[in-house]
Amino acid sequence: MSARNAIVVGGTGEIGQAVLGRLRAEGLRVVGASNDVPRATSEALPVDVTDEASVAGMFDQVERTLGPVHLLVNCSGVGVFAPILELSVQDWRKTIDVNLTGAFICAREAFKRMKAAGGGRIIHMGSVSDHLTLLDNAAYAASKHGLRGLTGVLNEEGKPHSVRATLLSLGAVYTSFWHARPEFSPADMLSMEDVAQTIWEVARKPLNVRVDELRLLPPKGVL
Repeated sequence: MSARNAIVVGGTGEIGQAVLGRLRAEGLRVVGASNDVPRATSEALPVDVTDEASVAGMFDQVERTLGPVHLLVNCSGVGVFAPILELSVQDWRKTIDVNLTGAFICAREAFKRMKAAGGGRIIHMGSVSDHLTLLDNAAYAASKHGLRGLTGVLNEEGKPHSVRATLLSLGAVYTSFWHARPEFSPADMLSMEDVAQTIWEVARKPLNVRVDELRLLPPKGVL
């Protein structure tokens, strides 16, 4: 196993919490980071992924307490879903800022430090929206398509430095978002544990193995 110290960005979300729990159960030392962490602890740090200084400070703190970061899991994201004619520029910018620019800032900082430390792995949370065309999805789809491109470039530039990147494209995952939609059954969706298990399977691979992309779908595919 190449990953020993890890950061999960978006670690207070439901999927992020599942990932944190699984990685810790497997013996990794993991810090969860998010913009709604009220105060810094040994296991949780506040971070604004759209702010370069905040992201650099997060990595500095983790390196001081744990040492080099071997794994970055990016679970941070927002979704605004509306027809193009009803989508505001403000919502567009917010979605791109968090989902794409934030991922870029975190990945760039991780890449720099992993390169100096001899390698590491970056896992980005994608979506079926990163390769399918869906209604009312312009901002979210644009951010996830951009994440696909970013992940590919990270792999190309990471080749000589043993820095590997994975895009995990997810179908519907049953979270509290669906509680108000009883017409959708949990049995037709992925569980958060499914996602956490897949991330662990990627994280545990040695760095001579690249996993450029995984598509994880529920039984019926796209709902």
